[in-house]
Amino acid sequence: MLTAIELGPKTLTAVTVKMNGRGPEIVQSGTAELGGVDAESIKSALGKTGVSGPRGVLLVVARGQALLRELELPEGTADELVAMVRFQVEREMPLPLDQVRYSYIETGRSEGKVRVQVAAVPRDVIDPAIAAVEAAGMKVGGAYVSSFGLMSLYGRPELAALVEVSGNEAEILVTQQGRMELSRTAPLEADFSPEQIAQEINRTLLSYGTRAPGQDVGTIVLAGEGPDATELASAVGKFLRKDVSALGPGSLRTATAAGVCTGLLRGTSMPDLLHPPVVVRKFQLTRNHRVGALAAAVLIMLFIWSQVVISSKRGDLDKKRQQLALLQPRAAALTRMMDQTQKGDQWYRTRSCWIDVLSALRQTVNTNTVWIVTASFEDPGVIRLQGKAKDDVNVTDLVTSLKKTQKFGNILIDRIDSNKGESPLYKKDFTINAWVAGYDPKKKKL
Repeated sequence: MLTAIELGPKTLTAVTVKMNGRGPEIVQSGTAELGGVDAESIKSALGKTGVSGPRGVLLVVARGQALLRELELPEGTADELVAMVRFQVEREMPLPLDQVRYSYIETGRSEGKVRVQVAAVPRDVIDPAIAAVEAAGMKVGGAYVSSFGLMSLYGRPELAALVEVSGNEAEILVTQQGRMELSRTAPLEADFSPEQIAQEINRTLLSYGTRAPGQDVGTIVLAGEGPDATELASAVGKFLRKDVSALGPGSLRTATAAGVCTGLLRGTSMPDLLHPPVVVRKFQLTRNHRVGALAAAVLIMLFIWSQVVISSKRGDLDKKRQQLALLQPRAAALTRMMDQTQKGDQWYRTRSCWIDVLSALRQTVNTNTVWIVTASFEDPGVIRLQGKAKDDVNVTDLVTSLKKTQKFGNILIDRIDSNKGESPLYKKDFTINAWVAGYDPKKKKL
């Protein structure tokens, strides 16, 4: 089942067609006034047609908005034909190629030639219509010129003139063997008469006669069925003095839209403006492709092998890290033990020196005149004495006595200050720096 919408200058026509055992059947159809080509106007008009809620639709473009060309080209592949048609369209269309939507169908091949029917519509005509229809909530699945819907109504190979009357325009085309031999549109007055339509048909037949001398178009078909179509066909036939038959499905206004749906349901080929034939580039396997594929396979194998090796190495590295994590506490304990051992060894090596110094101090200091408050032992071999004395002479005597012990290489009085009467007996504060014999007093502290 297919639904087609045709947007005229002032009307919207919609029709839904399905196929049954007897052929095409119109399910819903109608025509309504169209306020403009915009989403709200289209949605409102569609509601008035009685065609309910189609999601996917086909857009039918009026013949007067389209450009049709019949081309005869050299035979070639499908891809070559696409390129040739594009070249000819660029040459023959009055607009640049990027400003039109076009498509084509083959209509026959003979004597090394292929006949092609091209349909094109300016983008500034069709694109706004598609955008408006889709903004109204529908999806446009294809776009077709009304002429091909008119041809699909006839569907026979015999030479015939097909006539469509819609709005204030008439389309007359001559078809033979499923090909469109000639197509033209003619404007009609608001209150057109059957005589005016007959005159336009005569003009078309005369034009065709100049192209194909001796070809008499004896069959004339009016698109549409029902009382209105039958009456109009009879009246036009009287002016032409030929039989004119009415053919459906669809009324005078909905016949071509119904023809598009009917033709597609029957499998008739029509140029779809939204999906034109394109060049299909076929891939051919060459020697270079095989060499490239082999090189790619080798690279892939090397990559996989490298990933396996890296994965194995990564596993070994993780194991080493775990082992290292287990050994770190033991290493830290061993480092602490080594530090303590070094300190113990250093103390052992220097303790006899400090013991001798302490003994010399004990034997030298006269506690009746001098009192040692603090003694600090600093590396390398420096002892700092701070104390109190009765007088400056007592400090000098202490230095002299210490030198006599020969335990010190150098002794200096750093300061002697009065203690401001803090003690009635020891009135002086002093500081003495002494270097143990055998140590360099200029050696920096380690």
